[in-house]
Amino acid sequence: MDGSALGNFVGAGYFFIYQILGIFLSFKIWRKEDAVVKLLLGSVFGSILLQWMPALTSFGMGFNRASHVAALFPAIIVTVIAVLLSKRGMGEKEEKVRRNLTGKEWLQEYGYFLIIVPVFLFFFVVLSSHTIEYRPDGSLHTGQATNGDMNMHLAFISSIAEQGIFPPEYSLLPKTKLSYPFLCDTVSSSIYLWGSSLRFAYMLPMVFAILQVLTSVLVLAAEILKSRVKAAIAWIFFFLNGGFGIYYFVRGAFQDSTVFTRIFTEFYQTPTNFLDGNIRWTNIIVDMLLPQRATLFGWAVLLPALYVLYRAVSLKLRGYFVITAIMAGSLPMIHTHSFLAMGMVCAMWLIYSMRTELNPQWRTKESKIELWLLFAFFLLMCSLDVLRKVITIQENVYLIIGLAGILAVTVLCIYFVVKGFQNAESRKMVLNWAVLLAIVLLLALPQLFMWTFSQAQGEQFVRGYFNWANLNDTYLGFYFKNLGIVYIISLVALIFTRSRHYFLVSPFFFIWFVGELIVFQPNVYDNNKILYIGYLFLCLLSADYLVEILSKFSYRVVQGSVLTVVLVLSSISAVLTMGREYVSDYPLYSSEGVAMCRYIEKHTEPTDVILTDTRHNNEVVSLTGRNIVCGSSSFLYFHGLDYKTQEEDVGIMYQNPEDMTLFNQYDVKYIYMSDSERYNYGILSEDAFLEHFEVIHREGSVTLYKRREAE
Repeated sequence: MDGSALGNFVGAGYFFIYQILGIFLSFKIWRKEDAVVKLLLGSVFGSILLQWMPALTSFGMGFNRASHVAALFPAIIVTVIAVLLSKRGMGEKEEKVRRNLTGKEWLQEYGYFLIIVPVFLFFFVVLSSHTIEYRPDGSLHTGQATNGDMNMHLAFISSIAEQGIFPPEYSLLPKTKLSYPFLCDTVSSSIYLWGSSLRFAYMLPMVFAILQVLTSVLVLAAEILKSRVKAAIAWIFFFLNGGFGIYYFVRGAFQDSTVFTRIFTEFYQTPTNFLDGNIRWTNIIVDMLLPQRATLFGWAVLLPALYVLYRAVSLKLRGYFVITAIMAGSLPMIHTHSFLAMGMVCAMWLIYSMRTELNPQWRTKESKIELWLLFAFFLLMCSLDVLRKVITIQENVYLIIGLAGILAVTVLCIYFVVKGFQNAESRKMVLNWAVLLAIVLLLALPQLFMWTFSQAQGEQFVRGYFNWANLNDTYLGFYFKNLGIVYIISLVALIFTRSRHYFLVSPFFFIWFVGELIVFQPNVYDNNKILYIGYLFLCLLSADYLVEILSKFSYRVVQGSVLTVVLVLSSISAVLTMGREYVSDYPLYSSEGVAMCRYIEKHTEPTDVILTDTRHNNEVVSLTGRNIVCGSSSFLYFHGLDYKTQEEDVGIMYQNPEDMTLFNQYDVKYIYMSDSERYNYGILSEDAFLEHFEVIHREGSVTLYKRREAE
């Protein structure tokens, strides 16, 4: 838990070995890409190698230092082979003039990347203050966004490193296979097992992942939009996302002056997360990437993969398709939602690329197909919105409509692939997509069958649902106030769109269609993990159209003023939300509980089972990596696990410690007793525990009981 300076150094060294391998690989493969792109993709490759290589060697050796040393050899071999196979380098078809840039020219060329710095620094500061930060009294604190999921991720990180069981099991529900995408956590476990502090192991990979995500969006936007200004605007739209939720606080402030200040003092009373106003489109930085590690690490692979895929389609180079496939194939156990989103983008870009190959003039012609898609999409969604308020629509109806849309896109893909065999050039593109699909299936199917499908069989997973988070607004009204300026600009842009915008609008339509009708996990709200990728394309479209509108104004003062107003309106809700997150501070684990966890680390075995209550901020399971009988329902339910029996048995054991039947069934060796357990289970006297257990340590009001040896 506490680690050491030496452990931090060794753990960081192991992490950076993979970063160096990835960057070396990137510079050898992409000799004609920009240096920023090489560094970005190299860092991503390094992260993927660190997530997967130790995992593969751990299958036979367990998750330990030996398996991690062994993992270095295949990582090096893979790097060498990849370099040899691509010794010509990729991008040879594209001629780029390279020259030495002066300082001023460099700033003109790459200065727009400086937009990343303030948001990165904010993320780093908040991550530092929210990640189990010590207070003078020895307690550990966190912030608003990380008060929940971080506990679960700490439990995964510590238990995988401490117990060494691989494939890993839930320490929150022992003897249950961990099918949650755990590679977002093993990347920290691989640092932690070298003796680093849990805090350091948690933070280091996230710092690199957020840099990868922030840079990827800017690089992707610049490549698609062919403009640094448009790319910067799209970047702001995406990461400083916030609709018109600020309206509720401004309006309320006229009646009650404390309404506005509550943004910074209350729990989730922000302009991007305000349930009373049906504001559900949360800010990406503080509510998605900061607390949700799977999303952060998934996007750190998905977004660069989209850049490589765009280049693949543009340059028609098979090597780019291969790299895209490898990146996509690694995603299921990093972030399954990112894998789904990648598949939907691939489908739409396949249709575009094949249609363009068959009719090269199509991309330059005016086309109203996107306008018809817009009309059909909103007609369907608004009709369903009205109908569900008049009659009861079964969930299966939504599922059938969603599956019909997926089938229609699949048929279109097959149609264009078959037509692609008509000429030599289009056949090459068909082969490129075939190679991509084959590699993705080869890499992804074992993951899906071993982990994902086995846990996603419950009825609470894939099912029909409509309008994921809208509580009481009309369909159009909900998105008007949640997406704000981006929503307005994108609708206008879609009405006046041209065929060159297909890259931008087609993935949005497909992702949004599926995400509005089919739920892929028990928590309906989590569909936003897919929808945000569709929203990214709306941000690109909006930025593109906004700059075109601004260009019609003759005076730069007018252009700058309009742009400033738009950016302020689009980001003010996000800025206030980020401000709230910056000042938020909540106690997570008490000083007595932390001290007891240190004792548990030193005097118990990693696989011992400790009886605790089922609170979400359980210091024992999060800090020590030990097993508990049952964790929080807020985690287990949304993973689709059957935990009700264990949850009930925890209460029975605390209330009837004389009966050892359940203690034997769950192999409980220790009992953890804090004020939380006493309160939750109504324990007024602990004398009954002494019949079969003995007190081995106390830290203030926290007591640890150990089962007597004779038992």
